[in-house]
Amino acid sequence: MRIYEGLMGLIFPDNLYCVCCGKYLGGKTVYSLCRHCTDRMNFQSAEVSVDNADKGMCAMGYGTYERRLIFNLKYDEKTYVARIAADILYDALMVTLSEKKSCPWLEADLIVPVPIHKKRLKERGFNQAEKIAVHLGQKSGIKVSGESLVRKRNTKAQKGLSGEERKANTRAAFEVPCGREKMIKGRKILLLDDIYTTGATASECAAALKKAGAGDVFFLGLLDAGRKNHELVLEI
Repeated sequence: MRIYEGLMGLIFPDNLYCVCCGKYLGGKTVYSLCRHCTDRMNFQSAEVSVDNADKGMCAMGYGTYERRLIFNLKYDEKTYVARIAADILYDALMVTLSEKKSCPWLEADLIVPVPIHKKRLKERGFNQAEKIAVHLGQKSGIKVSGESLVRKRNTKAQKGLSGEERKANTRAAFEVPCGREKMIKGRKILLLDDIYTTGATASECAAALKKAGAGDVFFLGLLDAGRKNHELVLEI
């Protein structure tokens, strides 16, 4: 996988081509996005509701262009997009810090990505949330642990399910593996995922972390698919 990523970086360097549409940029741009895609994206730092978590926030809305960005990472194996996603998340956190003079997400002791089941991991080859988490950890200085939370059931895809069906689908689907409690106990956790919709998955993850003794759990998502309209607070 590292060799593949390196080759993709040589063929499609993210400073030359738009990471959303692939258009040639002709120079350095913000987040390696062309102006056409940038103008159509909703950058935000809006709080979202997640049961069992102390706070939740997403960095972008969920439209055609935002979706294309994460789908390039998630389904087209363009794993270099993970660094761009981490940049967007980090900037959203910095906006929160500057506006509210505090940002509990940046005070976390550990970043824990929402896990995918081992069967899906084998099929895809990587967990997109963990890819993003690694880059966010490098920018923030917060340690990342992709082994501190596992998905013990191979749940159905959440797409197309109602809110109640999502809750039932993810109920008790996550756990902290035996022997990892020491890393979790008493620590502030930044729980990271690529897409937030109803918060059902994040809620179950937060519950599993707190059951294992975690302190505060702060959820951070890249895209917010739960609401249609958001206040634009992060300008490019």
